[in-house]
Amino acid sequence: MVKRIDPALCAKCKGSRRLCGRPVCPILKRIESSVKVSSVIRRRELFAATPPSVLVGERGYPHVWLGPSVAPVSGEGAALYDDPEAWWGRMSLEDIIGLRASMVFSRFRARVADARRPSSRLLDLTRELALSARPVDAEYVFRKPPVPRVRFDGVLSPIGPGAELRDLRLAQNPAVPRKVDSLVDDYDAAAREAAFELYDWGVSYYHIVRIFSLGMLGLKRQRRLVPTRWAITAVDSILGDRLLEKVREFEPVSDVELYRADYLGNRYAMLVAPGAWSFEMIEIWLPRSVWVRGREPYVTVNYELHDGRWRLPGVDGGYHAIRFPVLEALYRRRRQAVVVAVREVTPDYYAPVGSWQIRESVRRALASEPLKFASVEEALRAVSRIIETPVSVVVSKSHLLRFLTGQRKLTEFMG
Repeated sequence: MVKRIDPALCAKCKGSRRLCGRPVCPILKRIESSVKVSSVIRRRELFAATPPSVLVGERGYPHVWLGPSVAPVSGEGAALYDDPEAWWGRMSLEDIIGLRASMVFSRFRARVADARRPSSRLLDLTRELALSARPVDAEYVFRKPPVPRVRFDGVLSPIGPGAELRDLRLAQNPAVPRKVDSLVDDYDAAAREAAFELYDWGVSYYHIVRIFSLGMLGLKRQRRLVPTRWAITAVDSILGDRLLEKVREFEPVSDVELYRADYLGNRYAMLVAPGAWSFEMIEIWLPRSVWVRGREPYVTVNYELHDGRWRLPGVDGGYHAIRFPVLEALYRRRRQAVVVAVREVTPDYYAPVGSWQIRESVRRALASEPLKFASVEEALRAVSRIIETPVSVVVSKSHLLRFLTGQRKLTEFMG
């Protein structure tokens, strides 16, 4: 008997969960092999700056590879190599891949528990680099020259050539914000509280992820290294949950609003309607997009209701990458709402470059001037002009839209 293969398996996995049982994702491997590494050093020593950028891997957990990623330049110019907020709208997919492919991931091994006990010199110096708000010049000594390659991931930014780090010498002092320094030294503050306090103080989300991943926040006995992929979703969730506590106290928006963004082959339509906080993400991967090889689009839906019920709690990094900036925007407006976020991924998004583009696209969409409508039905007709997928399909898959439209006939929304 031939075992039936789920045609949506790749879209569900996105190369990170190994649902097919293979040790390496063949789709990502094919993308990696098609990209040329533009700038790779051929020697064992490098004097350059980290943007700053650090990576903690998850393979082999609780013994992991980690270390700083190094730009091929020194000084302030290194900042652009890991700056999603500056990339958005300015950098093409090719530009971003080129930037990241020219960085060297200087790595070494450590145990996750090393974050709360006397540890290696390399880990201590890596943490110093991660604390900085600006690029830091340093001298890197590798055991062997970096291996030319570039790796892709649905959550992480592309990872350039790797080399095992033998020694690291800082050439300047890191520029550490006072609030960061204070909370890293506070062993009585829980990690969740410390992360939100940093955010509330104005520290960049990406800075918080760096120090969270390196186990620099929280109670001393609970501190540990956290793989960067997990840290990204955790910080999105932590900040979103804290903002939601405040958003629930606000009055609902008064109009039906529609926001949009289009970047790197990803289309976003954000429908905001009056009502108590509820949120739904509808993600559509069109045929011939990176994870879909069939003729039909793959549609996934996740939601949470105003009473706290979830469909798939806490399992989707993309979900939290949208939810956090939605709550961020509502908090700034001092309003709550029913929000339906539609993300449509086209074949133009031929290589995954990380969840940052989701987060930053939603931020830009919600910072723009919205279209306003008298009803959700009118807003859905406008959505049909933004996305390729028929709105009738979107409504049929959605929990919140069927609620908002009163279970009316789908033909009303076909435009």
